[in-house]
Amino acid sequence: MASEEALRLAIVQVGRRLYQRGLIAAGDGNISARLPDGTIVITPAGMCKGELEPEDLVVIDPEGVLLRAAPGRRQSSEQLLHLHVYRCRSDVLACVHAHPPTAVALTLAGISMAEPLLPEAVLSLGPVPTAPYARTGTAEMGAAVDDLIGDHNAVLLSHHGALTLGRTPLEAYYLMEQLEHCARIIHAAALLGPIRRLPPERIEELRTLRQTLAATREEKG
Repeated sequence: MASEEALRLAIVQVGRRLYQRGLIAAGDGNISARLPDGTIVITPAGMCKGELEPEDLVVIDPEGVLLRAAPGRRQSSEQLLHLHVYRCRSDVLACVHAHPPTAVALTLAGISMAEPLLPEAVLSLGPVPTAPYARTGTAEMGAAVDDLIGDHNAVLLSHHGALTLGRTPLEAYYLMEQLEHCARIIHAAALLGPIRRLPPERIEELRTLRQTLAATREEKG
């Protein structure tokens, strides 16, 4: 597991990438990582994630109690969502919550990303389910994703945003980037229509390959 210093730098890098690619705006979004001692380093509330420095990040315990922070910094109001993930998934070491525009628009239009339409999505994301709407900053958000995060590393949050999980902040970020890219393709296809589905046997082929790739990653640690 990476050191706190390395994780702080990685989170700052991810914040800048999210902001530069338009996956968040103003003070939107939050990023966190699990530290070697089990505490959580997370982005502060109310600050633009594209302009953070490592010392801006705060450290909380698994119950959300603030442990360490620079003057004027406090934990994100959406810490409850992150903490819920860490309690449910011991393998997850980083979370990214962002507001990717096209992916969120699909939830408003009732278009699902759970259907396997794109080979790249099947391999990198797997099916992306949509969690029901929950008010931001409340325990309701954790309850909304509870049935989904056990089997998925990318989840859409209806009318709100998306959540991606990984072993590192950068890994979770890349899933967010891939999610929005796939959403844009699905949106374009829906406009052009009708959408042509992959044959079932080709989908099964991709799922088998995904399982093989996942097993190989596990072996490599």
